[in-house]
Amino acid sequence: MKRKPQEEVQTRIVNAVTKVASERGIGGTSMANVAKAARVSAGTLYLHFASKEDMLQKAYLSVKHAFHDKLMQSIQDAKTPEIAIKALWNALLEFQTARPTAFLYLEYAGAAQVLTEAQRAQVAPLQQDVNEPIRLAIEQGTITVSLDIATNLLIGSAMHLARKHALAGTAIPADEADQTYARVWAALTLQQT
Repeated sequence: MKRKPQEEVQTRIVNAVTKVASERGIGGTSMANVAKAARVSAGTLYLHFASKEDMLQKAYLSVKHAFHDKLMQSIQDAKTPEIAIKALWNALLEFQTARPTAFLYLEYAGAAQVLTEAQRAQVAPLQQDVNEPIRLAIEQGTITVSLDIATNLLIGSAMHLARKHALAGTAIPADEADQTYARVWAALTLQQT
């Protein structure tokens, strides 16, 4: 199905926001440099966004939902929480490989807290979706640490690995990803003493 011209422009703008922000940071992102990167006029940007803040917020929400969709698709057919957790790990790394500037944008815009309180409430359930297989593994006794510790170890390790390679502009070596996951999984499933 062919995209409508309006959707193509919207996609180009979001891609430009992520590119500019990943290169210049949130503070260095302006309507002018996004318009130039998207190959649209400043007026076109103002047709889509009321302000720089609105542009940053809408771009963040667009990328966050695309990221969430990728993660949720990865666990669609998972038969166990363990399979789902590994699939989530792989999907996160695949998203970074496919869209490194979008991945970095989520990091930068999240740290800069570009969202309003209402928008943060809107995306909070997305994290709950990601946490669900981890919660189930804890409930079943497979993971022997709290949800906070498990998500910090799993997501924190994957995010660090993805960030490191996104910033370096390198692919994530499969053996590094596999070894990191194996070590994190081993830590999560040890019996508490």
